[in-house]
Amino acid sequence: METCRLLVVNHAVETGGAERVLIDFLRHLDRSRFEPGLAVPCHGPLVEEAESLGVRVHLGFPSRRLLGIRRKSLGNDRWAMAAYPFDFLATVLRLALLIRREGYHLVLTNSAKADIYGSLAGWLARRPVAWRFHDLAYPETFSRFNLWLLRTFATLFSRRVLAISGAVREALLALGVPGEKVAVVYNGVERREGVGEMRRRARNEWGLPDDLPAVGLVGRLVEWKGPDVFLRAAARVAESFPDARFFLVGDAVFGREDYPGELRELSRSLGLGERVVFTGFLKDPLPAMAALDCLVHASVEPEPLGMVILEAMSLGLPVVATRGGGVPEVVEEGVTGLLVPPGNAEELARAICWMLSHPRERKEMGERGRKRVGEAFEAGSRCREMEEELLALLSRGAKRRRRAEGHVVAPEGAGQGDRPPWTGLYRR
Repeated sequence: METCRLLVVNHAVETGGAERVLIDFLRHLDRSRFEPGLAVPCHGPLVEEAESLGVRVHLGFPSRRLLGIRRKSLGNDRWAMAAYPFDFLATVLRLALLIRREGYHLVLTNSAKADIYGSLAGWLARRPVAWRFHDLAYPETFSRFNLWLLRTFATLFSRRVLAISGAVREALLALGVPGEKVAVVYNGVERREGVGEMRRRARNEWGLPDDLPAVGLVGRLVEWKGPDVFLRAAARVAESFPDARFFLVGDAVFGREDYPGELRELSRSLGLGERVVFTGFLKDPLPAMAALDCLVHASVEPEPLGMVILEAMSLGLPVVATRGGGVPEVVEEGVTGLLVPPGNAEELARAICWMLSHPRERKEMGERGRKRVGEAFEAGSRCREMEEELLALLSRGAKRRRRAEGHVVAPEGAGQGDRPPWTGLYRR
């Protein structure tokens, strides 16, 4: 059976949430059905992970200057902005040539920037393109020009948009992307075993007695994730639980390296002292998460889904999270966690205090959350769902191409046996 050559296009090489999901997808991908490649701008942690999985990597996509474009602006360098159209065209043409030269059958874009240049390149190469869309396409998130780009390119150059949550899908429909193109395929996480031992080792490493309350916020330290709201809530919680520890697991992003210092100063001004633990960057944050009694998600802007919430639930942790975006699709109020209004430190503190003062209910919430993740968000199952979407897209593309060439298309499955529907249509 001929395998489908799949080119994944991603503009980032650091391992953020979308990239961790991508690595899980590549790890679970059925290699008897798919032969994956990856197009990225340069070397980085994502490249190392992909190559360790046997994925062929193509560097130089997009050009470095295009990485300066932000969701809300085109950047501050006027000379670079003047060169963007030329860089964009060069990137698209080089990528289209790569797709044809290497014989890729299908293109999957995995980031908002890659959606734009990747889908046009796939269209020029006459290959079907699917978007894996991880963002909420809101005016608060993207500039008007970038929203126009997303709507136009999704409509004209993509065959399928695979949204990571219902909230992401609804935002795309509100933007004007045709509903028949947009499907929901949730992200998934691995099943976790040996969580109790992981917790014991992590608590020992951080010097935490087993009965000492600990809550934490996990993720990049950026304003919209609400670490300042978490610290203000922590100050209130400390009044009722003076021995509690509050973890901030993560580090700053490029361009805001001073932000952790600002948070440390805020912590001192709130009188939290050594109660707050800044871990800095952790390559594997799961052990630190396992040491917690409760995960806090404090984003002040809607979250598309919340991978860190899924990871916490896979460890059997209950969650206190802000209500918005795709979070209510994951956290069941009063069942697997508690939901609070975004930006409200008082409500956040009240929910954390409830968790810490109800150990039996907290444990039951964590167990229900772990079960829910295993049933609805397991990584292998979600990968199979992605595979079926991609193969169905390729099958439709093959029929469309045959019609264009004047061939008669047989009813689906007729006389094909074990041969994939694209056999003979896309030759290497």
